[in-house]
Amino acid sequence: MPDTHLFAWRPEYSVHIDSIDRQHQALVTMIRELQEAMEEGRGRAFQRTLIKRLVAYTDVHFRFEEDLMSEHGYESLAEHVEQHRLLTSQVMDLQKKIRDGGVVSNASLMLFLRNWLTDHIMQHDQKYARVLKIDT
Repeated sequence: MPDTHLFAWRPEYSVHIDSIDRQHQALVTMIRELQEAMEEGRGRAFQRTLIKRLVAYTDVHFRFEEDLMSEHGYESLAEHVEQHRLLTSQVMDLQKKIRDGGVVSNASLMLFLRNWLTDHIMQHDQKYARVLKIDT
């Protein structure tokens, strides 16, 4: 039986582009894994693994979205790319801090990831999804 208090994918997160939804579901999985690690008292130990995955995720996912938006002539591409650059910069800053032995609280990392979902995906990604209306 699934643990209902853990963070989970919800239909309202969908941009209705299957390939992007699958990628976004990977972010939700990372949020849930951080939550599980925190509950088990191994959140700090999980941070290095998580941040490594986030660096790879931002590289692959953002390039995929940007290529898709470019291919379909999305008018607000430059603005969206700037949002991606900001998130990438934040991930790289977190990676450097963790790598250099700095303290990153699990709560702040969780807040960052959840804000990424609620701000970037629920607002910015939904904008291009409404305009593109493609099936992938």
